Amino acid sequence: MTEKQQIQDSPDEYQARLNKVLNRGHTMMTRIPELAAKVQREKHHVDWIDQAEVDSRIQKRRYTLAQACEMIGVDSKTLVEAERDALLPAPDYRQDTPNRMRAGYTINQINHIREHFGTAPRKPESMPCPVVGFMNFKGGSTKTTSCHLYSQYLAMRGYRVLVVDTDPQASLSFFFGKMPDYTVHYHHTIAPYLLEDEDSLEFAGFPPGSSQTLDYAVQKTYWSNIDIIPSCSKLLSIDLLSKSFIGLTDAPHASLFSKLRDGLMGLSDNYDYILLDGTPSLNLNTLNSILACDLVFVPTPPSMPDFSSTLYFVKLFFDALDMLSKDSPGHNVPVLRFFIAKKQRGETDDFMCSVIKSVFSVSDGDVLENSSPASREIGKTTSYTYTIYEENPSESSNRNGLKRACEEFNQLFDEMHDVVSQFCFSDISHRPPSIDITLDPNKHVEDGDREESSTLEETAHV
Repeated sequence: MTEKQQIQDSPDEYQARLNKVLNRGHTMMTRIPELAAKVQREKHHVDWIDQAEVDSRIQKRRYTLAQACEMIGVDSKTLVEAERDALLPAPDYRQDTPNRMRAGYTINQINHIREHFGTAPRKPESMPCPVVGFMNFKGGSTKTTSCHLYSQYLAMRGYRVLVVDTDPQASLSFFFGKMPDYTVHYHHTIAPYLLEDEDSLEFAGFPPGSSQTLDYAVQKTYWSNIDIIPSCSKLLSIDLLSKSFIGLTDAPHASLFSKLRDGLMGLSDNYDYILLDGTPSLNLNTLNSILACDLVFVPTPPSMPDFSSTLYFVKLFFDALDMLSKDSPGHNVPVLRFFIAKKQRGETDDFMCSVIKSVFSVSDGDVLENSSPASREIGKTTSYTYTIYEENPSESSNRNGLKRACEEFNQLFDEMHDVVSQFCFSDISHRPPSIDITLDPNKHVEDGDREESSTLEETAHV
């Protein structure tokens, strides 16, 4: 009997096979991050692992004493003295070396030290938190990758970041250690807030009135200064139930489309940046996401299908704003900024880049000067559910490629940071200084930080 006949004759058996695929896939999605954590358990003290682990994930990138001091903005003597005097936690030491050697500092530890010394950057006082979206309708445009990396870029510099996953595919949630449809369900997403679904939240154990704000949806991640509102496939309920909801509510339609922005502004005091990963469709969720933003960055790979998709996105964006302006003039209108994504060297990409710039550059700055590279290092690190910013140089199979990818993304994100600051704050002067955190092998903690740290500790002791 052929496989086709078996499927036709035994639907229950076929469903059982599909269920086996799902169970295997879920097990693998869980085990891959655990393998990365296991490597860190072999190097570092178990107490630190237990304290730092969130959702079975852990920060594995470490910075030397010198690198940490540069990022924090203090000299090494000041930092070592603060540790000696118990003003800061004692430094971690490696567990897998015969000699006493500092393990280096994670970003979480660096940000804790920044708070102690008051060197963490903050948005200007009394200014609302900027809401920045990454959106395009075509899959593979790198919107999720760009949003993910930009959140880490900001967090590495000390900012407090909230990321909001509005895509039912929930890739961003997964990369932050959340398991869509396993540990993340409908009542953890923005859907109950947008649909004012009080019953679902109360049934899930939340107190009465929870649907009036987004507080119920905010979750911690393994990055201490990145929180997330996660997503899952049930976010599609927004599209399925929105017609019934609109029919039941007395609120003006335009206010329904601005509801997400209202909710995010309610969280604004807790963060310096709010980032949205958009959804590749046009519905109540998408319109809320677009209108929630102050700025929308649109990644545009240099290919004809991606160029066409970006034009389609702009057309739908224009039509949506036109419709809403007639219903309720004065609503928030985000600014679009385009950037070339996955750029490679070659005549074909150069030609398409010129096309993109000629079409989308109506005014200066509409297309960013910097682009994101088509780097193999992105794929290599994400295969282990981490990013280029989390890779230890000594563990990379291509240090130069990793260094180059980090530098190119840093240049792009420096420009994005300035665009956001100039547009939202009319000021770019508060950008933290650029930090060379990438990868001089001679500076890397695993290549030796013993002599410098022991000398400083002796000095501090004296």
